Amino acid sequence: MCLEIDGCNTIFRKIMQSVYLATIFAGALVCLLSSLLLLVRRKSGERSRLILAIIVFFSVLNYIPRFIALSKGYDPELVVSTKMLLIGNFMVVSYIMYPIEVIRPGWLNFARIVQLYAFWLLLLTFYLITSFAGMRHTSYSSLPELIANVGPFEAWFCMFLCLLLFTPGLLVIFIQRIDHNSNTDRVWLKKYASAFYINILAYLLLLTFNHPLVHTLYYYVSVGCSLYIVYMELFDRLLAKTVEKKTPDEPVLEEASLKPATPFATTIVTSKNAALAERLEAYMRNNSAWRDPDLSLTRLASALYTNRTTLSQTIQECGYESYIHYINRLRIHDFVQQAGSGASSNYQDTFFLVGFRSRNTALRNFKLYTGTTPSDYFQKR
Repeated sequence: MCLEIDGCNTIFRKIMQSVYLATIFAGALVCLLSSLLLLVRRKSGERSRLILAIIVFFSVLNYIPRFIALSKGYDPELVVSTKMLLIGNFMVVSYIMYPIEVIRPGWLNFARIVQLYAFWLLLLTFYLITSFAGMRHTSYSSLPELIANVGPFEAWFCMFLCLLLFTPGLLVIFIQRIDHNSNTDRVWLKKYASAFYINILAYLLLLTFNHPLVHTLYYYVSVGCSLYIVYMELFDRLLAKTVEKKTPDEPVLEEASLKPATPFATTIVTSKNAALAERLEAYMRNNSAWRDPDLSLTRLASALYTNRTTLSQTIQECGYESYIHYINRLRIHDFVQQAGSGASSNYQDTFFLVGFRSRNTALRNFKLYTGTTPSDYFQKR
């Protein structure tokens, strides 16, 4: 009877090992294809897809060594080890980069990325130095085994790394959001945070229970969360929007925005620039930025966390010939509103108020967009 039970257990373990091996292979393949899809559909000026593609590819690099070890019959690295926990913390920090880029497009640069990874790099340096000095970093099969052996310094270090898995995720919830620079909303952020923490909780269960079934289920949950995040990026977060085209010769009587000056001809703002067009409109509307006579394309691109080329392309897709054409229309419209309201009868002061440096430049642009002088224009109105 005991021999039969042992034989059944052996068969079950072999089946689970085969399923586990197939799951790792499928997970690596799915993550690789998802990463390539994000790269193919990356948007100019929007780095979120590129960053997410790199993060998902990190998962592929994490799966491959375990798959090779299992396929050769070797025992893979124990999950509760300093090395594996450092890798886990690296992935957690990496997954924080993506929502930061979504919420604050262009805010991340090399210096800030280094700052984001600074504490992790400090831990990695400590691990390498202590290993080189001869400290033995013991590996454990599960968290209960680690807790039972807490005492040596390396065991406490592993416990500390386990706790750190949850702390970077707080940034997803409490990160400061600036609406006019955001590419998303709170609903998307809650969805991402939910997928993020489900993945971490699944990893905690993996650390707690050292069983092939738990390992297999973890990969399904982890890959599923990654696919859900990829799906949200590709099909949920950004949608193509249409903006109607302005007619350069028509008098500026509409709101100073990217909304239509005429209901006739339309132009499509490509999905890759639709979010930037919305941010531009909100930034100009909220800050009356055209009133700054020193505002330039470079400064405006910096304020919107993008680059000159992408911003210029977005402005042209919205129906304007150039940045100068766009900013002058906003100034002329502001002038019409200010002078038409009777707040000021001095046209020259009003021109300076809305951002023009000289009276001649203002008059030239006013006549270009209205076909007449300010005096004649307001007499006709």
